[in-house]
Amino acid sequence: MIPLVPLSMGKAHPPLAYAARDFYDEVLMLKRLRITNIVLLCVLAIMLKAAPLSAEYLMGPQPLFPKSQFQYANAQLWGYLRIGLTYLESPKPSSPPEAVPPAYVHPDSRGFGTYGLSPEAYEDVQRIYPCFRNHGWQDILCSPQLYELANQAFADLLLKNLQDYIPRDATQEQIFDIIHRAWNLGLTGFKNGRETVASRIKRAEEFKIKSLP
Repeated sequence: MIPLVPLSMGKAHPPLAYAARDFYDEVLMLKRLRITNIVLLCVLAIMLKAAPLSAEYLMGPQPLFPKSQFQYANAQLWGYLRIGLTYLESPKPSSPPEAVPPAYVHPDSRGFGTYGLSPEAYEDVQRIYPCFRNHGWQDILCSPQLYELANQAFADLLLKNLQDYIPRDATQEQIFDIIHRAWNLGLTGFKNGRETVASRIKRAEEFKIKSLP
């Protein structure tokens, strides 16, 4: 008599222990893949935080401006002017420009942020620099990077229109003397000979002395 072989012993039906082990291996592999993905995402987030935006560029699909966009208020000169304007305009004159948010409203209710940029001044920026036309005033107040670029653009605009008042070999201190007055009086007011208040002139001199190496 030929003995019967249980189905569980046949090659086509592996023991339950083997099936359970295979299932456990698959689950373990999925967990490892999930952990790897989480680690990679954390590394990517750290890399993005470690690369802050500069005043020349706004991070995005494409740079907001090419490096040559600001012909007069280039990166080096703007680096000096922004500190001087902060000293004169900011509610925190001894702090970095970034210490004051763009949405801060000045006592005159016309200027905003560290440099006291006004909506009217930004309209001039939009008129001269097409790349700003897709960014409204509220965008400027909500983005420190856009706010910084808008002020650099405004300084570039002023300097372009003040070339007759600036010596060809002018130092950055001499340029600052001209632009901080136009920044305060407006381009038309400056060219019409309006006087800057004595207290502002005194503070401008203080800044130049403090900034000496």
